[in-house]
Amino acid sequence: MSRRIDKSQILEAFLVELNAEFRRLQEANKQAAESATDSEFRAESKWDTGGIEASYLARGYAKQFARLTEQANRLRVFSPGDFTGKAIGLGALVECDLNGHTSLMFLLPCGGGMDLIIDDTEVTIVTPGSPLGTVLLNKRKGETYHLPTGAIGRIIRVD
Repeated sequence: MSRRIDKSQILEAFLVELNAEFRRLQEANKQAAESATDSEFRAESKWDTGGIEASYLARGYAKQFARLTEQANRLRVFSPGDFTGKAIGLGALVECDLNGHTSLMFLLPCGGGMDLIIDDTEVTIVTPGSPLGTVLLNKRKGETYHLPTGAIGRIIRVD
């Protein structure tokens, strides 16, 4: 994985994925809200909770939408910086080896766990609060890290 990937490409692809998630949540929220107010869901007895459950679902989707909106707003103004020769921090693109498997991680303030394909290369978004993000923070190229599972990895490159 010696080829360099532009961090702005990763951020752009991540925002595209967030926008797709916005659309999915909006549609799910619309359907749940319609179900909550639909006459078919009107309670026929005190044990009939379909309308209440649909309203809870709509509220949950609205909260997820608000969280994603906040994340997207943070990322639109986020500038990752250059970490070449520096310790890993927020915005670092890190290439690691774990048991002979090479991975590329991008440390961002939010959106952890999402995998993106950029120019045929998989990039995993990692947050500082995740187990991997926690052990990578402040490490440098060539250092090893220990995961809570006991696995040991080595940092190959930091950009």
